[in-house]
Amino acid sequence: MQIQRRGDGHHDWTLYEGEGRVGIEWYFPDATALGAQVMLYHLAPGASEGEHRHLTGAADSCSADSSDEMYVVTAGEIVFTADGVDRVLRAGDGAYAPAGMVHGVRNASDAPAELVLIFGPPTTARSTTAPPAAPPTTAPPTTAPEETS
Repeated sequence: MQIQRRGDGHHDWTLYEGEGRVGIEWYFPDATALGAQVMLYHLAPGASEGEHRHLTGAADSCSADSSDEMYVVTAGEIVFTADGVDRVLRAGDGAYAPAGMVHGVRNASDAPAELVLIFGPPTTARSTTAPPAAPPTTAPPTTAPEETS
């Protein structure tokens, strides 16, 4: 059994061109055999992680591998943005961003906010890679029609 105390895995990072720094506790990043990772985010007023997505093969993906993410607010209030739509989440509310969805969180309030972030590879059959680039369009070859006798 392993125990991790608050502060043992603490980092202050700027993420995905977001505003300010996000306080992050990353729980057992190198020790777990679970298919998911868990973080505790602390967002000061005005802080954000920045909008991003996780999709294998997409040029704008912030990670090499597809990843689903779930956010659960434990204190305060945050704004969750998904595909350009903002939603306010408060303590006890959650949001889910499947692989490929552009999303992000920010604290637009005057008080600190905390949330749990759970992320990992999708386990369903839905597409988790960017579609291949379309082949170049070319005109079909022109040939003379066959003669029949």
